[in-house]
Amino acid sequence: MKDSQEKPSTDFIHQSEFVEWVLRPTDELNQYWENYIAEKPLEIGRIKLAKQLIIDIVPKEKPLDEVEVNILWSKINESVKFRERKIISIRRWSVAASILLVIGLSGWFLSVHKSTDINEINYHSVVGKPKPGKDIMLILADQSKETFSTKEVDLKYSKDGLLTTNSGKQVQKESVEQNSTIEKMNQLVVPFGKKSKIELADGTKLWLNSGSRAIYPVVFKKDKREIFIEGEGMLEVAHDASRPFYVVTDQMKIRVLGTKFDLSAYKEDATISVVLVEGSVEATSGNEKMILKPNQLLSYHKSTHEPTISHVNVMEYVSWIDGWMLCEKEKLTSICTKLSRYYDVRIDVFDPKFNDMTLTGKLDLKSNCEDVLKVICSTAPINYTISENQITLIIREK
Repeated sequence: MKDSQEKPSTDFIHQSEFVEWVLRPTDELNQYWENYIAEKPLEIGRIKLAKQLIIDIVPKEKPLDEVEVNILWSKINESVKFRERKIISIRRWSVAASILLVIGLSGWFLSVHKSTDINEINYHSVVGKPKPGKDIMLILADQSKETFSTKEVDLKYSKDGLLTTNSGKQVQKESVEQNSTIEKMNQLVVPFGKKSKIELADGTKLWLNSGSRAIYPVVFKKDKREIFIEGEGMLEVAHDASRPFYVVTDQMKIRVLGTKFDLSAYKEDATISVVLVEGSVEATSGNEKMILKPNQLLSYHKSTHEPTISHVNVMEYVSWIDGWMLCEKEKLTSICTKLSRYYDVRIDVFDPKFNDMTLTGKLDLKSNCEDVLKVICSTAPINYTISENQITLIIREK
């Protein structure tokens, strides 16, 4: 926390943690400011004034557009003028102070609400995104790291946050304090060519595909359960009617009570997809809410922000957790993208004729990449060349 000693009310407003305390108080923030007031009781008048200004001026739970920013300027100036007439303690405020106030407060408010339109928590700032490596990496709440060189790793959390691997190794040795309301976050990063399974403290099971990561609480401490996923994850959510489960991505938030579904949200992909196996989910993006039924696929197009819902064979989307890729007239270019991630190799398809090619069948991902390519070449008029970690597909001449 920043030191707030002997600062006027405007300076309290410029502190993001002070504004956060007023708008979204937490136990940690409450404790900090209670201690601060106890140590500096003369500051209570300035604190109350700053709190009231924020409550009076800031719109509740919505981002500010340009028109609203102009209105906020006027409100702040009027508020300052009114309080200058009524309260001696702010008689030093000037037009310059008003300008600083609107820049500091509305600028902070805009940045927070832009980042929290979908995410109430800015997950990218909770734990820094590590540089990609070859090993599966687990980043614990204290920023210590555990790496796993195996192709797959299973992790399991106990109800009090103790973490073990499928080999029985205990990773997180200290359980979470039972009386704490603060959620400690862990992050699991799965590089290309590998995958992982986690059983969270509430019993929810999460499978992470290659090139994915998840940020999640060691123990769920709030009245809702929420995790962040980037890449692809399959979830089997433990039912808890009193605590709904949310999965957050950069552009979408999914609410479930107890269900099984697959989410694909790779940054480089043009769409985010959600496939429901069983149960019910509600996906929210912007102001639009979409409810899925079993065997439905939601495709959300990032560039146009348009969703489409269709009926599908869900096994085509979830069979990867068992080491298979089921294809039903799937574009060969899409298959190559998935294989590239799964095996951590580069696959080039330069010929535009590949855009019209589709494949129907079953690929065994437990085999090595070249064996899978041989199966594809046996069903399609293509050949391939391999140079180090790069594969090039070529149309076979008749």
